[in-house]
Parts: sequence; structure tokens; C-alpha cells
Amino acid sequence: MKSRKVKKVIFMGRKKGAVDAVRFLIESKTKIAVIVGIENDPYHKELLEMANKNKILFVLNERELYELIAKQDKRFNKVDLVISYLYSKRIKNPLIKLGKAGCINFHPAPLPDYKSSAGYNLAILENKSDYGVSVHFIDTEEFDQGPIIKVLKFPISKNENMMSLYKKTQKELFKLFKETIILFQSGKEIKTYENKGGLYLNREQLEKLKNVDLEKDDLDTINKKIRAFFFPPHTGAKIKVGNEDITLVNDELLKYLDKIIKK
Repeated sequence: MKSRKVKKVIFMGRKKGAVDAVRFLIESKTKIAVIVGIENDPYHKELLEMANKNKILFVLNERELYELIAKQDKRFNKVDLVISYLYSKRIKNPLIKLGKAGCINFHPAPLPDYKSSAGYNLAILENKSDYGVSVHFIDTEEFDQGPIIKVLKFPISKNENMMSLYKKTQKELFKLFKETIILFQSGKEIKTYENKGGLYLNREQLEKLKNVDLEKDDLDTINKKIRAFFFPPHTGAKIKVGNEDITLVNDELLKYLDKIIKK
């Protein structure tokens, strides 16, 4: 599809990557109509500081955002692009249709293969040799749907754990963000391809994968589960002892932690 040169955006995001993304937008002279954060995100205060410093409207309550749109607040006039960067709440109409060049989402997994937040875990469990990050148009209120703009692939180690893969992914996602914004600012044609199929796991399904059966699971399966769900302070691969979940850690992860501690 043909794109207009993007000059004004709405930005919605969380985590450190969102802070870096907003900084990049400001440095590239892109006008930001509003920054939308999430209250339980520890980085929302940094987003607020950046918004205040640059005289940008900052919103934590999404209801307030939709009310402002309904009131046709002048700050939302001539918005070219709506950007979701690791934003975890459902994006709805009329926000989806507000940007003249569209609404896009940066997803921390390769589409269409992995939808939802289970990509890290599944890539490790499935012995993948590469992983990826994606950007796609949002044209529906369903999560992780809409035409794919680009998938950026990168190699991963056979000993990858969820934490190490997460760190690599965040770097690659920001790289993809910069490439995408430059593309939209150029006004060049935006090529897309279908976003069909793929695996979507809900939270309950993901939690079940963490369970380790010491009688049925072989050592390779147990070690893969340990790596695939290692993301402190969250419960990882686990066994049940009484009413308590006990997270398992192997020697490989102890060595990984030791390297992190000694840095």
C-alpha cells in the first residue's frame, strides 16, 4: 500500500523499549500527539517525564484516551500513524482507524508463527535455530492480526533460555522500530503480506506447559522446559510439592546467573 509521509503519531507502549522508541521519535522530529502508558509498567514514569519535558500529552487511563477522541480533541487532528510498542491492552476502534497511514503494532515474536506472548517459550521448546520480531498493521480488535509489514529474523543459541532470548529480542525489536519509522517517514510504498495461521496460547495453556512430570518427562524435555520458562521472578518450569509450586533450575542456568551477577 502507498503511504503518506508520517509526521504526527500517537504512541502507546511499555517497557524500556518504549522509552527508547519515544526518544527516537523526538530526535527524528516526529510530532507526538499523545503518549499512552500502562500504570503497572515500571517505565511509565520515564515516559511521563519525557512527555512533560517535551510538552506532550500523557495518558495512563485508556478510557480518557477514547473520550478525547470522541470529543474530537484538536490534538488528535491530522494524526498520520498510531503506534503500539509492546502495548498489552486491546486496541479498539475508532483508534485503529484514526491514523491516516494506519495503526501498527510491534510484536516480540515472528509472525505469523507465534501469536500472544508465548513465542519465547515455544521457540525454545521447539528447538528453533532462529527467532524474530515483527511489525504489522492493526485492522481488527483481535490481538496480533492484520497484514505483516516486516519480520526481522536473528539466530539463537541451542542453549538459549527465556531471559537471554528476551534480552536479544528487545534489542532487535527496537532495531525494527527504527527501520519502520524511517520507512513511514519516507512516504515510500508499504508492502505487506498475509498474517494467517500461527499458534496462539492463552495464559492457562501456557501455564500447563510449565508442569514437569518427573516420571514421564525425559531429561532433555525437563531441561528444555527449565530453559524455556526461566524468567525471574516469575514461576518457571515447576513441580508440585503439597500445595506449593517449586521452580526448577539446572546447572546450566546457575552458570548463566553467575555470569550476570559478575558483570
